[in-house]
Amino acid sequence: MSRETTVAYVDKILSAYLETDSLVKDDDGDVPVRRGSALYYVRVGNREPYRVEVVSSVLSGVEESYELLRELNEINAGIYGIQAYFRKGRVIFSADMLADSLQPEELERACALISGAADRYDDELQAKFGGKKTFEENA
Repeated sequence: MSRETTVAYVDKILSAYLETDSLVKDDDGDVPVRRGSALYYVRVGNREPYRVEVVSSVLSGVEESYELLRELNEINAGIYGIQAYFRKGRVIFSADMLADSLQPEELERACALISGAADRYDDELQAKFGGKKTFEENA
């Protein structure tokens, strides 16, 4: 499957999941989606085999610490299907899937897991480790 075909397929799934006829895309072609105080993106990779990634920068401006990494490890142990990690001052939650075998339910589940976990943990992590949420107030 070509990248263009993959993007069209992912767009079709997302349009149905988000109940919209027109998806908003950023300059990179990623689809931003807001849920509460969290923002996540759905993107298709640029290299074969193509991967579809759902990713949320839960907090920015966070200092790396043993306690933070331990907390992220606990989150990873408790939620199947996503990864919580620290990178360049950010706490990130992500899930990725192979595009060739992607089923609508798989992408929908990844979106629900990432958005739910990001919206759930952002306040808790911010209270413990500081940093800034994408949106300070829920929508």
